[in-house]
Amino acid sequence: MAVVANRSEGLLIEAQPLRVAEGICRALIGGVRIADGALLLAADPAWAGAINTVLVKKGVTVKELRRLGESLPSNSQGV
Repeated sequence: MAVVANRSEGLLIEAQPLRVAEGICRALIGGVRIADGALLLAADPAWAGAINTVLVKKGVTVKELRRLGESLPSNSQGV
């Protein structure tokens, strides 16, 4: 997997156990750091599905996986 040259791109992953997810992601790509209890990956967002698949197959619970810079909806219930 190629590291993204533009630092504004990448992925945010909330997963449990976090340290296991971190180790798996570090084995896949080089640009991994932890911030506010989530992983920040310097990875092409097109790889999100593949990264998610590997994490789940390794027993990690992925709570959230999204492109960095995407904002969450203001009301998660859609009301």
